Amino acid sequence: MGEQQKAATKGSRKTLEMARNTWKFIRQDYGEGHEHKNAGKPVVWSCALVEKELYYSMGLFPYYPEQFASLCAVRRKTKDSEKEAVRFARYAEQAGYSTDLCGYERVCTGYVVNGDLSDAPLGGMAPPDMLVTTSSVCDVRLKWFEDMAQRLQVPLFTLDRPEQVFEDIMGHPKPHEILYYRSQLEDFLSFTTEVTGNKFDQDRLNECMDWAYKTNELRLEILELRKNVPSPMGSADSFATMYPGMYCSGTERAYEFYKALRDEVRAKVKAGKGQIPNERFRLLWFGIPIWFNMSIFNYFEPVGGVFAYEPNYNPVPSPPRNTADPLTEMAIRTLSIGTSMGSRIRAVLEQCTEYNIVGGVLAYLITCRPYYLPVLELARVLKKELGVPSVFIESDLVDERSYSEAQVRTRMDAFSEMILKKMETEAACQTG
Repeated sequence: MGEQQKAATKGSRKTLEMARNTWKFIRQDYGEGHEHKNAGKPVVWSCALVEKELYYSMGLFPYYPEQFASLCAVRRKTKDSEKEAVRFARYAEQAGYSTDLCGYERVCTGYVVNGDLSDAPLGGMAPPDMLVTTSSVCDVRLKWFEDMAQRLQVPLFTLDRPEQVFEDIMGHPKPHEILYYRSQLEDFLSFTTEVTGNKFDQDRLNECMDWAYKTNELRLEILELRKNVPSPMGSADSFATMYPGMYCSGTERAYEFYKALRDEVRAKVKAGKGQIPNERFRLLWFGIPIWFNMSIFNYFEPVGGVFAYEPNYNPVPSPPRNTADPLTEMAIRTLSIGTSMGSRIRAVLEQCTEYNIVGGVLAYLITCRPYYLPVLELARVLKKELGVPSVFIESDLVDERSYSEAQVRTRMDAFSEMILKKMETEAACQTG
């Protein structure tokens, strides 16, 4: 199969029209951010895990350095130049930042070190008036955002969030945890008012929460549709369409995007159409995508393999609306998601059964501890509990200099041969 495909870090083949249209959504969103800044309105740079409805309800326009780094991983300054992510990462490394650090961090730090925030894809992120991060999950977010805030000479707010250890991916946070995190949200609102002069409007927050709730319901419906055979929407389309839900939650635009996406996926299910004409086996992708080479999600298609599911960046059920106290609702929603390795792995085991997964490709991100530790345990549990084999793909998230094309091809080809041989053996046993 390696001879059939010329892989040279490129984009994926998408099967859905809405996936192909996401770029227009992103380009428009970045443009609106620049218009917002030019009109004298406040801009925030935020980590991806902060509750987006807070920003829209307070009149801030949010940019997300993590997303910006992935954008740089797929763009070039000129046709023959290296990827923008590599260019900015080099600036950071020349300033003394280690190549062992998260690729997202190196790209965004290099972008700031570069000194010209407009010298980037889509005009870059508009200059921030403030930065906001959280204490959750990531090892480098605290110091990374602190470093950028100092370099940009803008204030920083950190939301301190209790880590949740549940038996399952969803659980019930303790009352004192809810009260504590609600107080953190209140402190954020006071901080924002102090920095920008914009006051908190509960009615506006409820409006944003309504849109977020309805959007989440659509995304959950799409996940249910994806369980159909053949697979109507794979990981390439899913990662391509994550931007509106992950970064624009709380807006009508995001709701309308996923409504159209739901309708397109539902129509494919009704017509019995899959990602490819002859689906033979379905795979799981675990981890952050290799943004600079999304064509990896089409790699198994020549032999009938599709990536049917990926557990990252997908929604979970929201608690009931509480319009009388949306901050408490937000605290419960955030803290109801388990962050322990055990709960995440148990959820993946259930999802493998629901999506008819027969093999897993596990992205072994060498610069991201929260992902490389779980993949080791996940591989063991998948094999022990479900008999599902897996293969490791080692790389960085956005820096293609760490990517070995030959090694990946060798591993993927051997993995597909193993799965096909296993399927043939099982078929022979059933007929024999």
